[in-house]
Amino acid sequence: MDYSVSYHPITEEQMKEWYFDTFEDIGHAESLKLRIPKEQLKKHTLEEVEAFYKDKYITMVKRSRELDYDDFNKWHAYFIAISQGFFEKFYFVQGCSFSSIIDETFHHLYTTKWEDVVPLEYTEGLFASKKLQGAFSGGAYMTPEQVKKLLTAYENDSYIKELLDGQFEGKKIDVILAALKYASDNDQGLLEAAKVITQNTEIFEEASCFSNIFNCDVMSAAVYTTELAAHYDEIYKGTGE
Repeated sequence: MDYSVSYHPITEEQMKEWYFDTFEDIGHAESLKLRIPKEQLKKHTLEEVEAFYKDKYITMVKRSRELDYDDFNKWHAYFIAISQGFFEKFYFVQGCSFSSIIDETFHHLYTTKWEDVVPLEYTEGLFASKKLQGAFSGGAYMTPEQVKKLLTAYENDSYIKELLDGQFEGKKIDVILAALKYASDNDQGLLEAAKVITQNTEIFEEASCFSNIFNCDVMSAAVYTTELAAHYDEIYKGTGE
């Protein structure tokens, strides 16, 4: 897996408000308040930034409305994640995911089938999985209860700690724990998605994002940049590829 996987704190109610209601009625978007971090207001007014990102949000949902995929993960789950990033903080790591965990007991305990999360009309007749379906797809969804349960298990169950530390190596586990704690503190679930954000492989080049990149937690970018710098250092020293 050589792409970014993002983690989006969100409840079922927020999925409805931020994605499904607008999917059904584009006009609903006008009643929604975007999350605009103060960092975005250094060169532009709040009204200018809101107008730009409201238009981008509507464009993304319109793009989803034009699709007719037979795969829920590549359609609605992915666009739910994109939509979330206009209204709430999100996180990302590079090259690893909950979906990559082989232990099926983990998925049974800590992730929920999409059929139990969203209205039947959006999953009926579509393939739906609790795991990522490659790039540009949604993956696992943890309910608010499962988020809290996983945090408790990480702190008290050596097997779960070893499992997550092994999957999210180095500082990546800090990003995942931050995402879980943020979701837990706000009584939200956590949605996984691939390539909502795409990091540039050059250290000083900006990332691209289908959502509002300013809502991406800064720790995520810091960990990625640090790992990328270390990778280039290995290459320059002749110890890396």
